[in-house]
Amino acid sequence: MQLSDLSFNQVVLIIIVIFLLFQLRQRKFHFWRSMIVPGLMLIVTFLFVTVELQGPLFNTIVLFGGGVFGLLLGMIIARLTKLKIGKNGSLLMRGSFIAMSLWFLVILAKLYGQDTLNQWGLSSSLILSLFLMISVSTMISERVFIYYRYLRNRKEWRQKKR
Repeated sequence: MQLSDLSFNQVVLIIIVIFLLFQLRQRKFHFWRSMIVPGLMLIVTFLFVTVELQGPLFNTIVLFGGGVFGLLLGMIIARLTKLKIGKNGSLLMRGSFIAMSLWFLVILAKLYGQDTLNQWGLSSSLILSLFLMISVSTMISERVFIYYRYLRNRKEWRQKKR
């Protein structure tokens, strides 16, 4: 397989996989810095969702349900995330494989799922908006809940270190 044989979608997927693998390394957790990407994704999601909310009530119910599902999923992922305290008291953590897999599935659905969704009679823009709602609400709730866990247990973890 030569580089010229790769389609644009395949190149994008390779880059995304590399990016997602970098997210799995251990790093310091800074709450406000961690909210930059979800904040940008929230803006993009808002643009997609507002179009879908102008449709029937079914769209609103589906998108609201996706947001609630994402919040719950983010709390579960954050609960399963192992947190470590560094020598200087900073929070160390790894990205969640579940969250990264969710992102990858959203991108795969966008790149390759259009034809399948159209064959099933589903609106591809509604499904994309649903996936965006789930992933953004997951990202935000995961980060907020991790930071909450850190603040709640910070004193206890520091005493165990000593």
